[in-house]
Amino acid sequence: MADAFDYVTQYVHQACGEESVCAHAGDIRHCEITRHPKYADFRASAIMVKGEGKPPRLWESMVALGRIHDMRDDDKWRMIVLDCVMASLHGRSIRISRELYVDLSDVRSDMFEAALTTWTETVHGVAPRHVPTLMRKMAIRTAYQRATDQTRETVIERPEDFLETEDLPESPSLKASAIIHGADPQDPAVAEQIRGERNGALFHKHNCLDAATRFHDDLRAGRRPEVTSRAAKAPMLTRSNLFGPSHYYYLSDFFPSFIGMPAAAEAPGIAESTAYQMVRKGTFPCPHTRMGRSLKVPVPPLMHYMSIPDAIVHPDDVENGAAHASGLLNLIG
Repeated sequence: MADAFDYVTQYVHQACGEESVCAHAGDIRHCEITRHPKYADFRASAIMVKGEGKPPRLWESMVALGRIHDMRDDDKWRMIVLDCVMASLHGRSIRISRELYVDLSDVRSDMFEAALTTWTETVHGVAPRHVPTLMRKMAIRTAYQRATDQTRETVIERPEDFLETEDLPESPSLKASAIIHGADPQDPAVAEQIRGERNGALFHKHNCLDAATRFHDDLRAGRRPEVTSRAAKAPMLTRSNLFGPSHYYYLSDFFPSFIGMPAAAEAPGIAESTAYQMVRKGTFPCPHTRMGRSLKVPVPPLMHYMSIPDAIVHPDDVENGAAHASGLLNLIG
């Protein structure tokens, strides 16, 4: 009969399919490394042998990707981390079951639950390289304790049902902009338009409207389906007067997916040397991953740390806002 370990493995194999796995950027299209293995080979290289020694740098990137994807309610990389941790516990789970006369599926459920709890509790203040070892140690300790005192409270039938993500705090209420007059900013359609036009005005201010226009052209031509398919799922996106209702995108999609540590430290005003010290201590405020010898920081978590909303916007609104900021609409009027 399948147990928690089996369900985790099945879930991950289904999520990864036959595609190559990138533990540096999460997407081979954004990665500077050219060779990427299939998941079976990747898993074999990631499994810790009896938890001995320091986890490789691969684990540091895996944990960072797990944190990044958690922020977008995507549990794929969290489950990959769990699968690789659980794979190192097969022998130990069998030993506990035999020595203490406890059902193997119960032992493995306890281990999974403890590892997942440790994952959640180490979001802050623990360096990513230490997280897998802590997950493994807590899984073993919890399995022994529960098998000894026989005080089981939870048997996890399907691990994915146990996975929950905390809601991020909502952004402050929007106020009417100078672009829209006499409209109710509490109306979702109006609030959506305000967000897009404000960002268009910022694009104009920072002289990056040409890049935004090229990006919009790609969206409208269908060259970025992975962007629009994700952003257009929001329930409030129902305005009928837009050209191409499926062309929505997250603001972070316009920017590079990853930036170097010097730029990531400069944005919130952290000295570069201090940033590297924080990385070693596990206190840097954003997840980070390694590409070769370089540390990279994903843009969406950096935006979140700096309280920059990763808004869903539409190209029409962004371009209208830029045109208003440039004075073009006044000339037309």
